[in-house]
Amino acid sequence: MSGTTALERIIKRQSEIAVGNFDAIRIDVPKHRVYSVCNLRGGVGKTTLTFNLSYYADRLLAIDLCPQGNLSYFFDKEYYLHGANIRDALLPYLIPGMPSVERIASYVGATNQYFDGKNVYYIPSSNELYLLPSVLNSALNLTDGGLLDSTQRLAAISNALFSLRKEIKRETTQNNLDKCLIDTSPFFSGGTELSWHASDALIVPVRTDRQSINSFELLIKTMQSSASFRKYADKLEGFRTPKIHAVVLTHCGWSTRSGARSLPNQQTKVYLQQCYDIMSRNRRLLSTDNPENHLFILDDFLGSGRVSSLESKPIELLKQGDTKTFDRVKVTVNAAVEKCKNELRFIHRLLW
Repeated sequence: MSGTTALERIIKRQSEIAVGNFDAIRIDVPKHRVYSVCNLRGGVGKTTLTFNLSYYADRLLAIDLCPQGNLSYFFDKEYYLHGANIRDALLPYLIPGMPSVERIASYVGATNQYFDGKNVYYIPSSNELYLLPSVLNSALNLTDGGLLDSTQRLAAISNALFSLRKEIKRETTQNNLDKCLIDTSPFFSGGTELSWHASDALIVPVRTDRQSINSFELLIKTMQSSASFRKYADKLEGFRTPKIHAVVLTHCGWSTRSGARSLPNQQTKVYLQQCYDIMSRNRRLLSTDNPENHLFILDDFLGSGRVSSLESKPIELLKQGDTKTFDRVKVTVNAAVEKCKNELRFIHRLLW
């Protein structure tokens, strides 16, 4: 559209998304198989987004790499009582002599009624994932001890860094799945680092505040850093840097001006522009060279998000007027839930 800015085009597209008019939107982006949902800050909406996108997917493996275990709890309120978890799957790659575990993915429909009939499996979290960074660093440092020759060292490093990639391939093959979605922690070292080595692309939620913008910039720097993520880029066969496929601005506010239907308020516009500027400066990290293809808005959810979390129920299944009482406070789903559904549906279409 001649004469319009990128920000104006993104906002206009968002208006079409909000009412479900997806046929009016043309975005040519590649589809990927494995995505990590990450930002190096908590509270930006990673788990909420992962949980809800999981509901729309078919033949999906969801992995909870956050030690808080919120995604696991949404799938199974007693996840910590049952079987092996993602830490158990990864440790044999990091600690010599530990026995491997297999078939650790569980069918979500068996423990969450809303996923009954959905072909979605998950691998649960462990609160001991907090210790994974030190275990991973120890495993990598041991390869520099002089007991191994250069070929053996690289093989050991590859075995550690690509451990999650191998587990995803094994679990998806065994369960006849073809997609994977990974919820990550707010810190890079450990599970999040392994998720980047395993993923084709990243989904980056960015909350409408300055700290989230800063953490987005830190994520970009980490992806490019030869001191952390890219330390072995020139040495390991199969090393890849995941592309950023979608940046999702979360907790957005909307204009209350009469006639301003589905238009973001001024604060949201400011952070939308800042996200676009960061992406524009780092186009080579995106799935395509056009930042407009990868920047989207997600509602603040209000009552919808709280009811969804309290009931472990996808937003897609909520209706206006649904209520839930928590700590003697009644929470009600408002009319904006339909807009939320359309935004989530569109993001899913962008992925698969």
